[in-house]
Amino acid sequence: MDKSLVNIKKEDFSLESSTSIFKCQLNETEMNKDIEKVIDRYGDRQNHLTNVKAQMTDVKMWNEPGFKHLANIVLDVCKEIKKNKETNFILHNLWGMRYKANDYAIEHDHWPSVWSFVYYPKVPKGAPGLFFSELENGVEIDIKSGLLVLFDGSLKHSVKPGVFKGYRYVVSGNIKEKIV
Repeated sequence: MDKSLVNIKKEDFSLESSTSIFKCQLNETEMNKDIEKVIDRYGDRQNHLTNVKAQMTDVKMWNEPGFKHLANIVLDVCKEIKKNKETNFILHNLWGMRYKANDYAIEHDHWPSVWSFVYYPKVPKGAPGLFFSELENGVEIDIKSGLLVLFDGSLKHSVKPGVFKGYRYVVSGNIKEKIV
């Protein structure tokens, strides 16, 4: 190790700023069905070793049925939000999850991704939402089937355990900017 790196010191400071969370309700019944089938077929490829303590697919699902269509929608939404013709967005990774009652996700972020997103193809009644502890008073996003949520990739988020019937299907991914 480089000797100059041995004396790294961390200082924490409060930051008064705001962040935006973007929500978009999609009506993509066939895409949702395709995504659910793929997630069911893949099973748990991560063995609960990530922050997600639920069934999770591989992280490069963009060529799978439903996922490819969702990826295009997400990139279009990013372009619409940014409205900067000189910026292109790249999908860095994309994965699916299937939560059952009491599954959860440990608080984490996706830095250095510019944006992260979560999409809910199917949400049973009573399933927990996406929780942002860093927002004032902590904010849990109420979720429903077809909801797409985009947020700053450095924003810490989690999913609390909850009791519900059936499966809570989710697709997540990360976006990077490519300056042209």
